[in-house]
Amino acid sequence: MWDSIPSSMQPFVYALLFVFGFLLGSIPWAYIVAKVVGGIDIRKVGSGNVGATNVARTLGLKWGTLVFVLDALKGFIPVIVVRLLIPYNIELAMATALAPILGHMFTPFLGFKGGKGVATAVGAFAALTPLGVLIGFVVWITVVLTTGWVSLGSLLGSLAVFLWVFLFDPNRHSLPFVVVSGIVVLFIWIRHYGNIKRLLSGKEPKIWDKKGKQQEGE
Repeated sequence: MWDSIPSSMQPFVYALLFVFGFLLGSIPWAYIVAKVVGGIDIRKVGSGNVGATNVARTLGLKWGTLVFVLDALKGFIPVIVVRLLIPYNIELAMATALAPILGHMFTPFLGFKGGKGVATAVGAFAALTPLGVLIGFVVWITVVLTTGWVSLGSLLGSLAVFLWVFLFDPNRHSLPFVVVSGIVVLFIWIRHYGNIKRLLSGKEPKIWDKKGKQQEGE
């Protein structure tokens, strides 16, 4: 299918898929769900983060889980479509994966101030390296259950996915695959800068902390 597209048109296809993925990723589900369900601006409660964890702390686990799934689908849908239609073009898949993650982090619908990108990255990479995401999830759940820190689980889980991509994934010989994976993890860590500071100072709230709604967190 890709080979049937004239080479002069292929950059246009890249751009079109990137714009589509970015706009899809820009849908601020945490903001929408919080407004519809609780009548609140999620940016002004809890940690202020436009993400699933803040929704879970503020409105309950059920709604936080819904936001996580919706955010993950933003990354999964465009990438799986590309993987099914053009399975051998990992470069196009990576361009498609990066777009919704950036859209989630820098959504134009909220003044380019979005979430931290974890759920959307999970969805995108589930379509690229499902075993890597499974390993990342095992690391995440283990860290969260043993420490109570969702942010630490997200940081170490994303790092575990990258290590899998770099060392073991069948597509690890593709430079764009490894580089874009690294960029995504770097962005996730940068977006967690505040969490990292609080983790180092011992001030990061735990998921079961009853005062979590009043503290800054994930």
